[in-house]
This record gives sequence, structure tokens and C-alpha cells, in this order.
Amino acid sequence: MSKTERNFWLDWMMFIVFSITVASGFLLWLVIPHGDDSAFAGVARAVWLAFHMGSGFWGLLGVVVHIVWHWHWLKALRGRSLRTLKRSVRANRVVDRLTWISYITTNVFGLLAWLLSAMLPAESVKIFARFHVVAGITWLVFMTAHLVLHQQWIASATRRYLSFGLAASAKVNMD
Repeated sequence: MSKTERNFWLDWMMFIVFSITVASGFLLWLVIPHGDDSAFAGVARAVWLAFHMGSGFWGLLGVVVHIVWHWHWLKALRGRSLRTLKRSVRANRVVDRLTWISYITTNVFGLLAWLLSAMLPAESVKIFARFHVVAGITWLVFMTAHLVLHQQWIASATRRYLSFGLAASAKVNMD
């Protein structure tokens, strides 16, 4: 498997996991009221929260692998001034940094809200939960910009790897 194909499948997995995390996060924030006995679609809020945290953990693991796989590219850019970079690379670098900062902030505030909920009164923890939501929305905005900046790679890799898989499975089904 080539590096490009490997990156594509990791990115695809991260997209799915982050979509689940974002959807469950919005569900927890906007649809399911806070309270021990609240539920949505017959599933208790605590289960939705565990689902949100679990998918967030898998997304975090994917991000770590993504960074490890792109380490040489990140290292190559580290010492270079933004002014020396081509405009597209400069935009990518700025968006990546803002995405990374907002992602770390989202995780830190989410972790604080979760850990401190057992130690502090509910009113004290709400501020961390609110910061988690704001940072998460900020991350979502920057992640969207990141995907827009990479849309040509996404489109070409999707055509190459998904259409090949679909064509191969269609050929097997025809035989």
C-alpha cells in the first residue's frame, strides 16, 4: 500500500469518527437536556456521552497517527518563515496551526469538564463544558477550512481508491 493510499484510508477513518463525534456532541449539547434520566431515541444521555467520548478518543488516536505519518513534512516547514512559503502552503500552514490549537483546546476543556464533574459542583463544571463546546465549534470551522484547502487531493484520492474498490467489487459480483 502506498503512502498516499495509507493516508487516504486514515483520513477516511478520521472523517467518519469525527463525524460521529460532532453529531453526538451536537446531540448532547442541543437535543438531550442535562439530567440523569434524559434520553434520546431510547438511549440514555450517559450512553450518548460515552459514545461521544469514545469516538473522540479514536479520533485523537487517528490524529496522533496522522501527525506521525506527516512528521517529515511538518519538520521541513518548522524552520521556514511564512513569507518564504508559496501562498497555498502558507494558507495551509496557518489553517493547520489554528486547527491544531482549537483541537487541543477542545480536548483539554472536554477532559477538564469530564474529570472535574466528579469533584466540583455542577455549576463550576459548566464553564469547562461551555468552553469545550465553543472550542469544538471553532475546531469544526477550521477543520472545514482544512478540508477545503485539501479538496483537490480528497477528490482525486477518493476517485482513485474508492472507485477502484467499487469497480473491483462490481467485477467480482459480475463473475
